[in-house]
Amino acid sequence: MRKQIIVTDKAPKPSGAYAQAVKLGNMVYVSGTCPFDLETGSVLAPGDVAKQTAIVLDYMKEILEEAGSSLEHVVKVTAFLDDLDGFKAYNEVYSGYFEHEPPARSTVEIVKFPPGMTVEIECIAYIDEEENGH
Repeated sequence: MRKQIIVTDKAPKPSGAYAQAVKLGNMVYVSGTCPFDLETGSVLAPGDVAKQTAIVLDYMKEILEEAGSSLEHVVKVTAFLDDLDGFKAYNEVYSGYFEHEPPARSTVEIVKFPPGMTVEIECIAYIDEEENGH
């Protein structure tokens, strides 16, 4: 079994030695995804955890679809917030993306993000072979 690097222009490009996602077998491992503008790389909706959560989850949706998966098939999420005081706003938006059978999740407060950035999210998902015709 060989790993496959997943790349899409519909999410921020990696800024270092990592991939947007890696597919191995029927599993997809999505790197920490940030609310960066696709053209400029600047932080979108600075300081707004709710808007940034939606932006990041929309990017993750695009990455997963490129890999042949979807948000519906996410089994584990790890989210990083700059301040857990923003958890309620984050959780309200997040819950709208995972209304049925939500994945396992950890949410961690970190010390420092780039200025204006409030959230970064990574996930693990599976590819439903039956849905993809295999």
